[in-house]
Amino acid sequence: MVYKNILFNKDKPVMHRNFAIKGSYAVEAAFIVPVILGLVFAMIYMLYYLHDRAVLYGNMQTAVINAAEGRKEYKDNKEWQEAMQENMWIFKVKSGEISQNKLYIKSDVKAECRLDIPVVKYFMDNKQEIAIEDRYLAVHPEYIVRAEGIFSNE
Repeated sequence: MVYKNILFNKDKPVMHRNFAIKGSYAVEAAFIVPVILGLVFAMIYMLYYLHDRAVLYGNMQTAVINAAEGRKEYKDNKEWQEAMQENMWIFKVKSGEISQNKLYIKSDVKAECRLDIPVVKYFMDNKQEIAIEDRYLAVHPEYIVRAEGIFSNE
């Protein structure tokens, strides 16, 4: 739609201006910008989520191997949770425990994150959780096989 703006100076027109009003750009931008920002924030959050999940699993494996080989002894579950929290960016460890019997070492960890970012709330829940549970063999068959004199013909 084109409007003509005419400014008059008593007898004759002084200036003519054509104004083209385009509302479609504002409407499209009002829809597209939040969607693109939401997708960008969701991708960044997914990178943080995957990082913390991999770090948590790596911490759990390292701690269990240290416990199995006798390098580290965890006094209680709080010390286990603190060991699991190392190098995590956005998640906080809420619970976790390690237990050992004659055959297996069992470990589990639960971490939680709450994000209150307004745009991200439309795309995903603001509370995310990671729960990892794993069992490791406490018996070391390689030590048994390598024991002195087991397979000798003497």
